[in-house]
Amino acid sequence: MTRALYLVHGWGFDASFWEPLLTHLPDVSAQVVDCGYFGSEHRPALPDTPYLAIGHSAGSLALLGQDLPGCEGLLFFNGFPRFIAAPDFPNGTPERVLVRMRARLKRDPAAVLHDFRALCGTEAPLPGEPDEKVLDYGLEALQQQDHRAQAADWENRLHWMTGTDDPFGAAQAGFASPGERVSGGHLLPLTHPGLCADFVRRRLDDAG
Repeated sequence: MTRALYLVHGWGFDASFWEPLLTHLPDVSAQVVDCGYFGSEHRPALPDTPYLAIGHSAGSLALLGQDLPGCEGLLFFNGFPRFIAAPDFPNGTPERVLVRMRARLKRDPAAVLHDFRALCGTEAPLPGEPDEKVLDYGLEALQQQDHRAQAADWENRLHWMTGTDDPFGAAQAGFASPGERVSGGHLLPLTHPGLCADFVRRRLDDAG
């Protein structure tokens, strides 16, 4: 039975984002990526046994663009295959929002992060000193990447859960593959860790 996970958090957070969820999955081996937004970048090797890859928000976009040998399925919380709006993706965020964020980030990254995290639904202190260059790289990825074709390639091996009160239209749009809409916002693994853990465990059992 698949009992390994590879997890990637979203923009403006760090690896500790997953701790509430993983507390509910004590029997599961987990490799947790830290994208380095606060100077603590850590990218462990992919599990050497069959695994599920789990992404939150921008972490979902990153996983879709990554080669994942041995991965038996993708699980996304508040995820999306594209973030920026386009004529064929009207639910996305207007590009000007990202342009403004990137400009302001150079002047006051902490303020940008506080505002963004408040929009997401948390007033928790920042976990460390913001790394402006890494944060800007993450915003650039959100601005440029479109992995809808890759998402389609995963077909029914991609499962998603999103909140009905998520402020980001891209996350509200969901995917063509099976998913669930639940009461909540953009930070389901933090606000509903037990519910998210049940979702993960069901997918682990299916993969097994």
